[in-house]
Amino acid sequence: MSTIKAIALANNAGVMIVWLWDELISNCLGFSIRRIDVATGTKTVLSSRLVRFKGETSDATESDTDSHPIQGCKWFDGVDEGATVKYEIVPRIGKPGNLKDGTPIYTNEVTLGFDYGPYVKACFNRGHLVSTQWVAEKLPKLADGKPDPAALVEAIKDPNSEIAKLLGASLPTFTRLPYEDAKRIAGHVLALYYELSSPDMVEYLKANKDVWSMVLGNAGKDDATNAEAREALHAVGADVTDRMLPSSNLPHNKSAVLVGPDRKPVSWMLQSANHTRTGYYTQANHALYITSPEFGAHGVDYYERTKADCDDVQSQSAAYRKANAAVMPLVDIGDGTEVQAVFSPSSEMRSKPKVEKGQRTFPLLDLAASTKLVKERLLAAKQGVYFLAFYPGSPSFLDVATWLQKKKPNLYIRGAVSSAQALPKQQEGIEDDAFPDIQRLRQLGINASIESLLKSDHPTENEEINAKPAVALFRPRKKTPAIIAASAFEEGWEDWHKELLKLPDAHAIIHSKVIVVDPFGDDPWILGAASDNLGLKAGIANDETMLAIRGNKRLAQAYFVHIMDVYSHFMWRYLVNTGRSTFSGELSTTSTWQRKYLSGRAHDEYASWIDGIAE
Repeated sequence: MSTIKAIALANNAGVMIVWLWDELISNCLGFSIRRIDVATGTKTVLSSRLVRFKGETSDATESDTDSHPIQGCKWFDGVDEGATVKYEIVPRIGKPGNLKDGTPIYTNEVTLGFDYGPYVKACFNRGHLVSTQWVAEKLPKLADGKPDPAALVEAIKDPNSEIAKLLGASLPTFTRLPYEDAKRIAGHVLALYYELSSPDMVEYLKANKDVWSMVLGNAGKDDATNAEAREALHAVGADVTDRMLPSSNLPHNKSAVLVGPDRKPVSWMLQSANHTRTGYYTQANHALYITSPEFGAHGVDYYERTKADCDDVQSQSAAYRKANAAVMPLVDIGDGTEVQAVFSPSSEMRSKPKVEKGQRTFPLLDLAASTKLVKERLLAAKQGVYFLAFYPGSPSFLDVATWLQKKKPNLYIRGAVSSAQALPKQQEGIEDDAFPDIQRLRQLGINASIESLLKSDHPTENEEINAKPAVALFRPRKKTPAIIAASAFEEGWEDWHKELLKLPDAHAIIHSKVIVVDPFGDDPWILGAASDNLGLKAGIANDETMLAIRGNKRLAQAYFVHIMDVYSHFMWRYLVNTGRSTFSGELSTTSTWQRKYLSGRAHDEYASWIDGIAE
């Protein structure tokens, strides 16, 4: 008899369910997934969306997993925030139209909340779900059958609209926690912001102008993004310091430190989301709120030196850069979670060096404190590397990820970037003896000369960008998990509606900037989780904050769920759009579909997730 194992993993925005079985289940045509509300005992059969068994007539209506079970071993479920649920996974045995339950198995309970210990809160939105059938159905259609983006703009103007609630989850209100806490304890918020154009947030800030001070950067050409908010905040006498950098150097922070009535630090919020409607609702984003006076003190110091740097004749002065290069130690916040912030710009250079075709790029990551730290953590990965990124540029952590795919073929690597232009470029002439000596790489300091770095023996980067398919993919070897770029069913598929990938003027789809290393191992790390785009350009040229977090497995797995939700959403669209999917929308009518799930690389990866779930 086959043994089935199942787990559920969650954050506030959704649940990921994974199950495995060890031998073929006779006449099993898939698994039904039933959500159980722990508080009420109510059982709900999940939708299996628009699928049919081979030979059935399609009527373009949704099925459920009882009648059309899941022929796979992974599923995502959208659940109301705050709920505590578990799942019944049931083999469905028999023939199409006459399926019976096999022996069920139950997952662990999960709560869709924000707390990951007494001192850490995290929140994720669902902005990537703009490109879903649900949103496509809700929006009126243009003449070509595509969803009307103007209707989406109108929908997200109302934070209480059905679409805004789905896409934003709790992120818009979560990012106000430092301000609400400031009002509660008579404290004050010290904020560093890049984009600020959400009318709701601007009105909120105006109404609470006495509880915060802000360094507001310039965003867009001639500050077009922030000009209206800047004028409105100055007009009410708010404490706003203008930070106006040249277009090549972005004041890119998204930071809010809470200090108490005694001006001593209390907590610190860092986020990938800008305070814009697109940041809240139409991009994949997240925010993290950490309560720790010691950790918060570093945020206060960074705020104060950034504010002081606004008075310098040349912003991002040498003194400012030198102070940022002094990397703070890991801080234990009191529950075993250790946190480290890395600030940018941290190099004496004001722009990244130009890399000619054929030059060595990998070692240049040591020129900035942020990219150096990320590189070292990635090189130490033992089990898996999972990530989301907007546009890290080149060189970036992607150079390390693709290097690891060659050097550590047993390492699980999965990630998604916001566009095809952000994918790693193919490397040429890479042989085993061309890869760097890792110990020597680690000894290269941030102040090492460019000449010495460029002479190092590292893989070359091919600057030629080949034509990209409709959905882009980086796959250096046949069976390596892919690094993909976001895309949608913009021309539809089978009975599915045409989808909207993003708003016409939007640049980002994936805006989260986070890497999780070994989330199911003994020493998981979270890297990024703030404003930093995780490339050398950000580390050298921009105002940025990046985090390194260890010792909190539940938090690492919450970020993992966010990453895999986005990755799986776009991977499915890649497979369909490029004709590489073996799934046509029809379910198999025999049990042979199970074979590919009983062994192999994907099976082993999923098994590592099941065995490594946090308590």
